[in-house]
This record gives sequence, structure tokens and C-alpha cells, in this order.
Amino acid sequence: MVHVLIIGCGGIAGLRHIPALSANPHAQVYGFFDGAPGRAAQAAEKYGGKAYETLEAALSDPMIDAVVICTPTRSHCNLTIQALTAGKHVLCEKPMAANAADARQMVAAAQASGKKLMVSHNQRRYDPHIKAKELLEKGEIGRLLTYRTFLGIKGPEYASVDGINNGYFSRAQSGRGVMSDVGSHRIDLMHYICGARYQRVLSYTPTLDKRMPDGSLIELDDNAMSIVEMENGVVGLIVNSWTSMSGNDRITQLFGAEGVITLYREDHPVVVEYKNGTTATFDFPHNPAQSETVITDIDALFIRCIEEDTEPFVTGEDGLEVVLTLDAMEESNRTGTWVEVHR
Repeated sequence: MVHVLIIGCGGIAGLRHIPALSANPHAQVYGFFDGAPGRAAQAAEKYGGKAYETLEAALSDPMIDAVVICTPTRSHCNLTIQALTAGKHVLCEKPMAANAADARQMVAAAQASGKKLMVSHNQRRYDPHIKAKELLEKGEIGRLLTYRTFLGIKGPEYASVDGINNGYFSRAQSGRGVMSDVGSHRIDLMHYICGARYQRVLSYTPTLDKRMPDGSLIELDDNAMSIVEMENGVVGLIVNSWTSMSGNDRITQLFGAEGVITLYREDHPVVVEYKNGTTATFDFPHNPAQSETVITDIDALFIRCIEEDTEPFVTGEDGLEVVLTLDAMEESNRTGTWVEVHR
């Protein structure tokens, strides 16, 4: 049994991690810590478990085996290093850090501690994405040439417990806007599906609509568009939005020499259209609507890698790859030019 501490008791913890861990027979949500007064106690009352008044008290508790970090991005580095140094395994929400320097420190701390560091890039575990990777590896559409992928939501204010005052709109707390919050999902996913790292990017990340309580535009991007070139020659378009007012939009198309794979089409979650004019469709026991929040097995994979002492499904190095790409995208938006992903 792995005893887990939740750090950050907001929307992402309540929507995804706590339900997934509570349903896992190999895990117990043992305790909660949150910097906001009273929030950990509210979570403990709702879900059962112990509320800690200080982070030091939580991390010094020998009953805690692992930590799930669900706080704003800029806090990830410090919290992860503290937890690893205290001898706890860590599952960190995406993106793992606000910049590559912080991400590298986190990877180094995991190596020094001998504990697991996993990043919660859960979209690898959506059924259509798993199927797409399988089809590409089988050569179903021949050599992959290009892709376009879109992930958009109405905005973090609709899911955050803090509403319009959420930390996602604060550069001091999050570091970056939708490109980081939503785009990190797609950066990791396409790296995983295509089996290649990013080589260079051309990005535009405007602020078009999201506003602070006083009516002024937020200081972070609420839309992001990036053309990317990957090391295997594949060229892609990644588009992300906090202004997709229909709810979650998550369509991806993969264009190969012999056909096209479309994910999350309205009629089927996976459709393959071949060059010869034929079509194949794939369905699953549950075909969720694009707007449905899906609880994946990412937490179960974290618990399993602890119990079996195996490499995490999404490693710290995987998370670093995302942050390196985000750094390049931010530089590209600032300079208006193609930018190499520096490693």
C-alpha cells in the first residue's frame, strides 16, 4: 500500500488525482497540504485523511511514501525537490516546471535521491491516442509526413476553485499561459506518438480575450499557434486555446503517405481514411465526448512504478523535453523567428 500526500487541493486534484487514487486498491490518499488556509482541512473532511498545517510536517511524516503535486507551475520545482530530498516519490502535474533550468534541477534531485519522479502527462493514456500510436507503429498510413493537433478549453477559470482569480492567469504563479497549461499536453503527446523530439519551432502566442477582474487583459497568452519540425522530419501544427467556448476541443489529424488518421471525430473516436478510398473506424467500450473529463490510469502507473521499482511511464526527462520546447516557443513568439530547441 502506497500512502500518498496531495499537495494542492484545488480543481485538478479533485477532478482527477484524488478520485483515481481513491479507487486504487494499492494506494491510499493519506494526507493533504495546501498553502491556502483551511483548504487541506476541507479536503480531508471530504475525502478522508489527514490535513497538515505545514509542508515540513507533511514531508517529515514517515507514513507518507509519495507526493502528488497539484499546484501552480512556478512552485513545482521547489516542492518536488523538497519532497524528493525528504525521501518521497513524486508525481508532478504538467508542465513540470516554468523553465528548463528548474526542470533540470528536478531531474537531478530525483537522480540524487533515488526516488521516482513522474510527470502527469495523462493524455498519452486516452484510448484514441493509444490507438493512434499503435496504428502509426504498424505503418497503417505509411510514413508520417505532417500532423495538426488542437486542444482548447473555455479557460481555467471554469475549473479552478479560485475562479477568475486563478493562478493560471498570474505570471508570478504559472510562468506562462495557455501555451504552457494546455499546450504542454500536446507537446508531450506528439513527441510520444511520433517517437521523435522537437528540432525547431515557429510560434505566435497572443492574448485575445481573457481578462482580470478589473477588465484588463491578462498578462499571459490565451491562444497559441506553433509550427514545429521534429528530428525525424515530421512537420506539425499545434494550436491551443483558452477561448474554445464550446468546451474541450481535442481533434488531431495525422497525415501519412498512405492515408490520414483523425482522432475525436464526431462519428467515431478514430477514423483511418486510406489513399485507395477505403475507410476504417475504431470504437471503444466507452466513447467519450470531446468535452468529457476522462480519468486515466496515470496515477495507477505512478503507484505501479513505485511498487515494482520500474521506470516511470512519463519520466522527468520526458517532462524536461516539454519544457525545453516551451522555452523555444516563448523565444520564437518574442523574436518572430524560427527557434531551435536547445538541449
